[in-house]
This record gives sequence, structure tokens and C-alpha cells, in this order.
Amino acid sequence: MKLTFFTMRFPVSSETFVLNQVTHFIDIGYDVEIISVFPGDLVNRHGAFDRYNLAEKTHYLLPEEKVTNADKLKQRLQIVLPKILSSATLKSFNIGRYGAQSSKLLLPAIVAANKTPFVADVFLVHFGYAGALANKLRELGVLQGKQATVFHGADISRRHILEEHKEDYARLFTQSELLLPISHLWERKLIEMGCPPEKIHVTRMGIEPEKFNLQARDSLHQPLRILSVARLTEKKGLGVAIDACKILKAQGGHFEYTIVGNGDLEDELRATITNAKLEECVKMVGFKPQEEIKRYLDEADIFLLPSLTAADGDMEGIPVALMEAMAVGLPVVSSEHSGIPELIEHNVSGWLAPEGDAGALADILLKLSKGEADVAPVVAAARLKVETEFNQHIAYRRLAEILEQLA
Repeated sequence: MKLTFFTMRFPVSSETFVLNQVTHFIDIGYDVEIISVFPGDLVNRHGAFDRYNLAEKTHYLLPEEKVTNADKLKQRLQIVLPKILSSATLKSFNIGRYGAQSSKLLLPAIVAANKTPFVADVFLVHFGYAGALANKLRELGVLQGKQATVFHGADISRRHILEEHKEDYARLFTQSELLLPISHLWERKLIEMGCPPEKIHVTRMGIEPEKFNLQARDSLHQPLRILSVARLTEKKGLGVAIDACKILKAQGGHFEYTIVGNGDLEDELRATITNAKLEECVKMVGFKPQEEIKRYLDEADIFLLPSLTAADGDMEGIPVALMEAMAVGLPVVSSEHSGIPELIEHNVSGWLAPEGDAGALADILLKLSKGEADVAPVVAAARLKVETEFNQHIAYRRLAEILEQLA
């Protein structure tokens, strides 16, 4: 079976769930290719990209673009003009049908730049807005095959995305063969948006538990080692985490908090650390490859990820970073946000605070640091949860069966 992954950018360092799914389907014998609209971050990439020679399996529909919108339009126009009289290119200018992806010349540029159709049994598309684009490319003959679209988080929660793609999503629900939300919360949201329930199957973005050794943590380090691994964006709640650390310090807590990851809020978060006078105990170490992240997990005492809804509506799916921490036996502290309660049950497989509540987070961290919680059964339940319900081998075997039926 020919399975082609379709993304807006590939690789993306924070989207390990896409990379891991690609390599998993290669491992189990599928004929895998990747189509990406634009090149991703080829500097901050994980080792699997090279080990699996994914550069040779990836086709980029367009070159890397300029920064400003005016320069992007100019660049796209230069691609379109030589092919502007072709029937497919002319059809792609139907703004009434194809919306912003047509008016911004994204769709015409892709059609003009790619004369030979891409053929697959199934196109597995990550993120709803990419699914909307792929569906249009099927209609215009650039892609030929069935389509399954995975909905993650921002693509089904950010207000401007939902507004811009309202008609696109309605057409996707009608024309696409399969919709794959990563949580039951998003399953309900898709149904509310008008997607036929029979087209929906929840598919988990899991991990490979055997690659994460369950570490016995008989005692906590002094000072306490707290870890976050996340993209530096608003919805990850790292500003709230830093505020919780300020409260924890004022309560006499001794800790070292390490934040692994990069992103748009780096400068803002560094300023927050400085203003809170936490430079000695809160460190930001930037991007680290998956192989090195495992070392950080092994050396930590607590994993902290207090996700929240961003001002623009952006929400998480279910963070894979939490699954990885649970797999190595780290106590996880997170929030009552999005699909996270589908992974973590409060006081059973981890600890959850209300969104944005730094005081509640500090209380949980202080309780854990003083040994006032019975951690052993919680981390055992957490490991069992990821082994049984968020296990790549189980989740992707089910996904493979669904895709085979679709093909």
C-alpha cells in the first residue's frame, strides 16, 4: 500500500508525532512518501530524519518563502505566471470556491509548479488546514488518492483558522473519506461543526513505551529537579509555570527548573524569569534532539506542563511530551485543558491544576517536594496508561487497519 504523508512543513522539530508516525509506517513495511508544501527546519532536526533518509522520500511543492506577505505574493506570482493559461491553474483562481488559499496565490502556485500528479492509495494529512488544501489539490488533479485528515489542536481551536477555513472544513467533511481527531474532545467538536460521525475515528498520537526505560526514583534530588519540554508558545503555559516557581520559592521550596525547547516567546519568557529574580533556579536550554531529551527525562524529578487556552483560542491536543514523561516514571503535573484529562486522571496517573492557576500548581509542586503524596502508585498507573492507551504499536496498528479498509 502506498501511503503518502501530507504536511505544510516537514520536518518540524516540535512535531515529533508526525516524524514518529512516518518512521513507524516505514518500519512495518509501508511504501511511504512525504509531501510537504514548504521545507521545514532542516537545522534543528531529530536524528530519525537522517537515519531513515527522509530527505530522499520528501517532495516539497514550493520553495522556502520570503518573510513579508508582499514578498510571498510576488514570489508566488513569479511561479504562477508562466503557467497561468493552463486549465488547472486557471481553475485554481476560483476564490469563491477555494477561498484564501486561492486569493493568497498559494493554491495557484502549487498547481503551476507541479505538473505531474502525485498518486497514492491514501494521503494521510496532518492538521485540518493542510487537509483543506490537500482536498482542493485532489479536486484540481495534483493529488490522486483517498484522503484521511488528522486534527490536532490549533487547527480546530484557533479562532482565525476556524473563521478562514469554515467553508473549507465543510467541504472537507463532505468530500474527504476519513477524519481523525486525536482526542474524544475533538471528535465531539467535529460533530458539532457538522462532520458526519461515521467518517470520524479517534486516533491517538502515542509513543513507543519500550524506548523509554521506567526509572526507579527512590528519593528526590535536592534541590528538586523540575522539567518542561515544550515549544515556547502561549498555550504551553510556561509563563504560568514560572509564576508557580516564584510562589514555590517564596514558600521555601528549593528547586532547579529546566525548560527545553524553542519558539516565539523565548525573549518574553526570559524577561519573566529575570523580573521574578529566578535566574539562578530557572534555566532555558533551547532545542534538544529526541535522543538528548531522554537524558533530561531520566535526570528529572517532576515533569511540568500547565497548558492553557491562548488568547486567540489556540489549544493543545494531547501533548506527547506528557506521554514520554509518564513512560519513564516521572510524576507529571499538568492542567485541566483540552484532551489532557483523557491522558491524566488527577491523583491517579498524575496531577492536574485548573488552567492558568499558578497557586494551585505551586501547591502541587510543594506537596510533591515534601514527599506528602504517594507517588509510586501514580507513576505505575501513568506507565500503564501509556502502555495500553497511548502505545504507538497499538494505536498505529488500528490506524493501519482503518487505512487499509479505506484504500
